[in-house]
Amino acid sequence: MSAPSDNDHPLYEKAKGQERLQISASRAGKKRFRRPPEDQPKLTLVLVAINALIFAAMMVSAEIEREFMVHGALFPPLVVYQGQVYRLFTAMFLHGGLAHVLFNMYALYIVGSTVEPIFGRLRFSLIYFLGGLAGSALSLALGDPLSPSVGASGAVFAIFAAEAAHLYQHRGVYANVKGRLRHMLFLIGMNLVIGFFPGSRIDNWGHIGGVIGGFLLAWRIAPRLSRPTIPPRSMREFARSDTNPISSRLPELAIYVFVLIGLIVVAINALPAHMPNLVP
Repeated sequence: MSAPSDNDHPLYEKAKGQERLQISASRAGKKRFRRPPEDQPKLTLVLVAINALIFAAMMVSAEIEREFMVHGALFPPLVVYQGQVYRLFTAMFLHGGLAHVLFNMYALYIVGSTVEPIFGRLRFSLIYFLGGLAGSALSLALGDPLSPSVGASGAVFAIFAAEAAHLYQHRGVYANVKGRLRHMLFLIGMNLVIGFFPGSRIDNWGHIGGVIGGFLLAWRIAPRLSRPTIPPRSMREFARSDTNPISSRLPELAIYVFVLIGLIVVAINALPAHMPNLVP
């Protein structure tokens, strides 16, 4: 998925008058925009580094790459017949090639750079991992049962969907929300359409699950922010106006986790009727 620059977030765009949030951004002929220190996406960078290091380790030798794939890829027969449910998580850190990991990590950095400072690390982590697991669960339930699946795409799509939900809820606060949402929906839709092309080898169900999980989570647990009276100095400063503490959403988080576990259990129990036992 191609992504806009990390300075394209509506928070950094100049709105007309003082009706919507404004923070100075880079403009032609002006000094380049510098992100405030407290807005640095540290968790995003850690996730990018972990994925990059794992991929680098896989590239040391074909044997090491094989070991990672054999023991970490989401392969439905091993989940169903040997109970290796952990693969729904480990597959999120494996990639099938250089283009795959570069594409996902670039997208993660771009969207994480704008979402993490507003959502905070706890919310960002919950949406990334729980949204990514929703992608893995839907891939397990509806994907090709004989095709291994790897990649952080489901988690990345969850973050994109979370940003879309947040922007829609704050369309009266940020600048150019309609244009931003149209662009995001076009990118998500285009990638999903490409994934359904014959021979694409893209795990589209993982993407769809990530979008659904990320959107649902963000709709309930994302920060609710008020229009500032004066332009804030950073996204983190703006985020302190949050009126939706995550502690008030713990019951809904528990329901999400319960439904997610239920989906996985149903898939594991239903798949044997449609999938041969390839595990000795």
